[in-house]
Amino acid sequence: MGGQGAHVAPGYGAGEGPREAGVERSFEPAADQSAEALEGPAAVDAVCARHPQVRAVAGAEALVAENLDILSPCALGGTLNERVVDALTARIVCGGANNQLAHHGIEKLLADRGILYAPDYVVNSGGVIQVADELAGFSFERARAATEQIFVTTGKVLAIADADGVPPSVAADRLAERRMAEVGRLRGIWLGTMGSA
Repeated sequence: MGGQGAHVAPGYGAGEGPREAGVERSFEPAADQSAEALEGPAAVDAVCARHPQVRAVAGAEALVAENLDILSPCALGGTLNERVVDALTARIVCGGANNQLAHHGIEKLLADRGILYAPDYVVNSGGVIQVADELAGFSFERARAATEQIFVTTGKVLAIADADGVPPSVAADRLAERRMAEVGRLRGIWLGTMGSA
């Protein structure tokens, strides 16, 4: 499950909604638990005890064999390969793990199966946003406001992908390149001599 996935378990279905409608979550225990987290079976037992609607499965293949609505890879990269995509029942892949696709061709396989893929570096950008905020003296409120824009940015990426007929990762790259070009143009504006009267 990993550090990011541990936050998905309590967050999904909070308040009125899916949890009350009988939604069940399954997860694959991660091999790379953080140093402060429990390890092995103790970690699995702790998650299941805190979240009775969560059920552990034996591994990635058992997880994708489940009847899933959403697959959220949050601990290990490279989880999405041809075999996994062929077996996947989820209609959405949206998780925080880096490099979820075993190779670039996987995104086309997902699209061909009608599975929406939210690019990992868009979805998991909160860490970079927090580090950038720390450069100005960390403000939780400011960092939270910035991370709340991840949803908006993901929507823009998916809209570009749909409009341009390209995979979401290509759309994310285009949006990032456009933003970098805009910043470059702003830096090129001459502001005059600083400090002169």
